[in-house]
Amino acid sequence: MKSTERNPQVLDAYYRAHEGIVKDLSHYYQSKSKEELWLIRAELTRRRHVLGNIPLLASTTPIVFLIFGTQVNKYFPHDSLRWMIVAVSSILIIVWSINHHFRQKGRVHLDLWLIEEIMKERFQNAGRAVQLEEEGTGAWPHPEIERVERIEHKH
Repeated sequence: MKSTERNPQVLDAYYRAHEGIVKDLSHYYQSKSKEELWLIRAELTRRRHVLGNIPLLASTTPIVFLIFGTQVNKYFPHDSLRWMIVAVSSILIIVWSINHHFRQKGRVHLDLWLIEEIMKERFQNAGRAVQLEEEGTGAWPHPEIERVERIEHKH
């Protein structure tokens, strides 16, 4: 799909094909407790900052070949088949690493967004539950009231 695609049928088909993973991730993160979500979020944040190493590797590989060109030329003359194999394989590694980098970056951003949305939703729902308890219409009695009632029953 082109990034400038505007045809609704193409967009619908594309997003329908990819919605399964988002739903699965959302269900997975919703099943986690608050503490587990904080730990997962911390790991994803760390991973987001480490992802810069892949483009660094990809961009420095040609520079290494330039710096050590004379030594490389000694083992791989320009007209040899070995030189072509090394050049093609290094280009493939660079292309793969950049592709891998952006796929991982997209996945980390999706995971972080889902976790933050779930945490926001839980925070808003917790605020509503507190308001219901303050109004006295909540499903659960207030913990202080329960404690006072237990003390009164003992006496």
